[in-house]
Amino acid sequence: MLAVLKENPESGVSIKKVPLPTPKKDEVLVKVVYASICGTDVGIYDWIPWAQGHIKPPIVIGHEVVGEVVKVNTKKRTKIKPGDLVSSETHIFCRNCFQCRKRNYHVCENMELFGIGRNGAFAEYATIPLHTTWRNDPSIPTIAMSVQEPLGNAVNVVTKAQVKGKRVLVMGLGPTGLAAGAAARAMGAKEVVGLNRREYRRKLAKKMGFDRVLDVLDPDEFGKFDAVLEMSGNRMGIEVAFEAVRIAGTIIAFGIPKESITLDWGKYMINKELTIKSVFGREIWKTWKQTTKLLVDKKVDLRKMITHKFPLKDFEKAMHVMKSGECGKIVLVP
Repeated sequence: MLAVLKENPESGVSIKKVPLPTPKKDEVLVKVVYASICGTDVGIYDWIPWAQGHIKPPIVIGHEVVGEVVKVNTKKRTKIKPGDLVSSETHIFCRNCFQCRKRNYHVCENMELFGIGRNGAFAEYATIPLHTTWRNDPSIPTIAMSVQEPLGNAVNVVTKAQVKGKRVLVMGLGPTGLAAGAAARAMGAKEVVGLNRREYRRKLAKKMGFDRVLDVLDPDEFGKFDAVLEMSGNRMGIEVAFEAVRIAGTIIAFGIPKESITLDWGKYMINKELTIKSVFGREIWKTWKQTTKLLVDKKVDLRKMITHKFPLKDFEKAMHVMKSGECGKIVLVP
């Protein structure tokens, strides 16, 4: 089968034929229908330090997927059957550690990551552990099913921010930031404002239901937002987030910085008496159920942020567009 392979510990990937995978015990084999490119995949492509610490080549990359079940290799009782359209929870949890025993599966201490620690979905076929396989509601548009994973991140962020009736600022309008704004609107925010330097992304945010989109936040609005969702990981953006949030407000940290962040601890953490929470993925399976309801009820339409489709064989072209920033979500079609 054709696959995108991180073959060597260096920048770039190989697009080549590899053997079809065989599902091990308690795994499912899926025929990939759509797979979406994530910002993490860009880091893997560029071989940034984070990728170097998490990946041992060769490995098939890609973790945002919808596929049709071909085979279920288990003797356990399961509702998943051949023909189902399923997606993968990226965080493959062990079920035995302290966090798993507390049902904090998404922050498992022995976590394996789909498409990062094991072969993923940028291929014609993929295997997924049965216990991290999500059966999709068939009423959801199929192409949107591959984008549920980043929407799930956004839903977890918005849920932790308790946005109902609040003025919300979204820092960074990449796909997860766009999804966060749409989720905040659907979950009852009083006003949703997006901040991003790139005009292309601001236009997408308007399509996704943001009330206002800005390239620069006016200092007159500092201290006026009840909740700030920091989705960018940008150092300057993080500084603005702490200025923008009101006294006793909430900041949710999601974007991963590429550099160390310094902070005026007294000015922000003490004087403003903030609530700061961080999000790493989706709560399993609570967030997936919330995400499904938003999509089934048509409160969020992920198709509005899918801007490009490429055949799997044109992965290099897709990555070029991804790096340009002139895109929303990019979907690969095997």
